Amino acid sequence: MTSAALKQLSALAFDLYTENSRLDLGPQGTRILKELVAAANAGLWVSVVVLAATLVDVSMHEAGQFEGQSGADENVDDDIPEELFGLSYLTVTERRQLDSLRAHRNALVHYEGPVAGLSGSSDDEVVLAAAAKQAMNAILPVLENLERWK
Repeated sequence: MTSAALKQLSALAFDLYTENSRLDLGPQGTRILKELVAAANAGLWVSVVVLAATLVDVSMHEAGQFEGQSGADENVDDDIPEELFGLSYLTVTERRQLDSLRAHRNALVHYEGPVAGLSGSSDDEVVLAAAAKQAMNAILPVLENLERWK
């Protein structure tokens, strides 16, 4: 997939000169991000959806937990848990996109009935590619918030 979403995700995620993550993610999030980009490049659409939703969950809990990797403000009151604010900075549309992504991931992982793109019909590839593109677009606002500014 050479979509604009993948290009934007790749540019945001990795410094092309050092191959280091440009995002404030820990080791688990960084690995999931690398595999997400690889899955998108390989056309593994179901994996893209699952990994994208997982990356959002991991980034909400993992980001900023590793000393020396966090861009967190030293003056923030340590008594306030970071998760209190969660994804409140996102717009309503961005939240809906994440909710849709989570629902799609759950439908794929926890069988609850037929899922679009997995029916064995001739348009499955197109349906799954569109779902993968939507997944990458949905996570971009979350990842943009994790960008390190040096």
